Amino acid sequence: MAHIFSPRRAMLPLALAIFSSLSANVAQADDRDSDKVTDLKAVNVKATTDAPGRTGTKLDAPLIEVPQSISVITSDDIVIRAAHSLSDALTYSAGVSSNATGTDQRYDWPYIRGFSAGSQGIYVDGLRFQPGQFAGRVEPYLAQEIAILKGPASVLYGQNSPGGLINVTSKMPQAESLHEVGVSVGNNGYRQAQGDFAGALNESGTWQYRLTGTTHDNDTQMDHSYDKRVAIAPAITWAPDADTHLTLLANYQRDLTNAMYPFLPVQGTVYPNPNGRISTSLFVGDPDFDSYRRSQYGLGYQFSHRIDDTWTVRLSGRAERIEVDWRQLYATGSISPDLRSFNRFAMHDLSWSNAYTFDNQAVADFETGEFKHKVLLGLDASYNVGFDTSYGALATPIDAFAPVYNQPVPALGAPGSEVHQVLKQTGLYAQDQITWGKWVGLFSARHDWVSSSTHDQVSSTESHQDDGKNTFRAGIVYVASNGLSPYVSWATSFEPNTGTNFQGTPFAPSVGKQIEGGLKYQPRDMDAFVTVSVFDIHQTNVLTTDVAHPQFSIATGEMRSRGAELEGVANPLPGLQLRAAYTYDQVETTRSTDPTAIGKPPVTVPMHMASLWADYTLQGGAARGLGFGAGVRRLGESYGGTYAPNGVTTDFNVPGFTLVDAVVHYDIDGVRLALNANNLLDKRYVSTCYGDLGCTFGNRRTVMASATYRW
Repeated sequence: MAHIFSPRRAMLPLALAIFSSLSANVAQADDRDSDKVTDLKAVNVKATTDAPGRTGTKLDAPLIEVPQSISVITSDDIVIRAAHSLSDALTYSAGVSSNATGTDQRYDWPYIRGFSAGSQGIYVDGLRFQPGQFAGRVEPYLAQEIAILKGPASVLYGQNSPGGLINVTSKMPQAESLHEVGVSVGNNGYRQAQGDFAGALNESGTWQYRLTGTTHDNDTQMDHSYDKRVAIAPAITWAPDADTHLTLLANYQRDLTNAMYPFLPVQGTVYPNPNGRISTSLFVGDPDFDSYRRSQYGLGYQFSHRIDDTWTVRLSGRAERIEVDWRQLYATGSISPDLRSFNRFAMHDLSWSNAYTFDNQAVADFETGEFKHKVLLGLDASYNVGFDTSYGALATPIDAFAPVYNQPVPALGAPGSEVHQVLKQTGLYAQDQITWGKWVGLFSARHDWVSSSTHDQVSSTESHQDDGKNTFRAGIVYVASNGLSPYVSWATSFEPNTGTNFQGTPFAPSVGKQIEGGLKYQPRDMDAFVTVSVFDIHQTNVLTTDVAHPQFSIATGEMRSRGAELEGVANPLPGLQLRAAYTYDQVETTRSTDPTAIGKPPVTVPMHMASLWADYTLQGGAARGLGFGAGVRRLGESYGGTYAPNGVTTDFNVPGFTLVDAVVHYDIDGVRLALNANNLLDKRYVSTCYGDLGCTFGNRRTVMASATYRW
């Protein structure tokens, strides 16, 4: 390549830009009222936000009026817990398992209510983020808020798993002046610089801007590994009057890492190995070969206009491009008879993808007698085109207990596949939120048209598939005067199944249905919000092996997820912030052509999860502004799949684990100093396993010191 990416070089211009802005504005900061400066610097996690229900309704509905469970993570939550990935930000939320990728730094792959949300279920500003294995990764510093909508969401968003989705809201322009710079250092050579700036561009405030950027450079817990990033997101808003807003957003992100799935064998990770335990720092690739380079670009818009007292139109869209150059020597998970070495496979993958996503809405507010209506009519569309070229060959084995690197890598030869793929989706939806006294009903319907076209130039194979599906949702909430709101809802979802059966017939989409009931509580005299929910999800048309033709599949499998969730966020006293969550989720295969699979859960999904976080900041005295926080999170035992010691196939489970996090912070006059430790007790644990494919460790202790100045 003509240029080699280096965040160390990128840090310098970013830091210069940050501190140039700092010096240019320091005189203005000195003239401000000191109380106002103190207010600006405070990090205060609210239990509720202004309109967190938008992810669940695409309307500005209060969270308590949405008949579905939604978790909200604010930018202050991200700061307090020093979350440096989307997976980190989700760790204290009910119903979400975000440990599936372990130490892999390429992408996030969370599970919601037992179903994967990594392929289709991550959204940015209400628009689907690029799906698939080579998707981009969300930088949490660029996020204002993260919302987790649990349960089927196809009625508003199209194809999705029945477990739910995650929507990340970007930091937006604002008229209020904001200037923030920060630096962080930590173990594993971690270094980060970041800045966030916003304000009005003219006296009337009709033009506003936001410029947010961050860069980091660090090693990881694996030997010979690294992880580097540069991300920047400029945005500008034009608001000529109270009824019209136009925002243009852009983002650029460049990642370079070689910290990828190690795929370690079960013996030595989950189970004992006579040669000893495999080290959590083991790097199974080659320092001179392994690398993962990703560039992602985005340009989008958001437009809204209030036509009259009844009608408002809202339009949004985004164009994205992602380019990936991925080389890796990865372990296959199988281990030699002496339980020391395992085979590796050398691969090189080059891919690019372009995505264009649009959502056009019309909202009407009106009354019919005693009923208040908020009607939403929408038309959304997406077009994805991508090309992927893959090379591969068997490589030399590696000894897990005495690894030798820089061994010759075999010539990869001609590509094994050259796949060109086009995905299209168009959805037409309608929704009516009806309020009658203290009752709020939500009724939604949608039809989707989905098509895919795949052409492999190497195998000269081509496939086309067209699907159409209706989805629905109905729910009702009673908003009592005492803050209690019981609710019940029913919703459906769909996901296309790609491919054909033995007869050449395309698979029907998988279909999900959920019944959910619960209770939301928002006390009138305290900043708090609590949700208790129970749910039952049934997914049909799941692909399973065709017994008559084992190399093919049939869409007759079924999955079921039943469980309960408890989640609460509260600020019961000045300076005290609490967050608690518990999840019970029994996920199992209820129908399959493989009798041994029936009754078993999917891998990586624990039945029990629990977490508790508390943070307190002193409100007076000489130590005013000094704060302490701690959290504990427990992920229970999960199914690991099957492996074959001594040639006998055996089921196994991944042990549960408990992790402790902590923070000490000090805020004064716009300066915030913090020391964070995640996995404080340095727990060694296996994050997840995929049967014979292998296992991956979770992150060991990370310690980070940060300094932020806001004025």
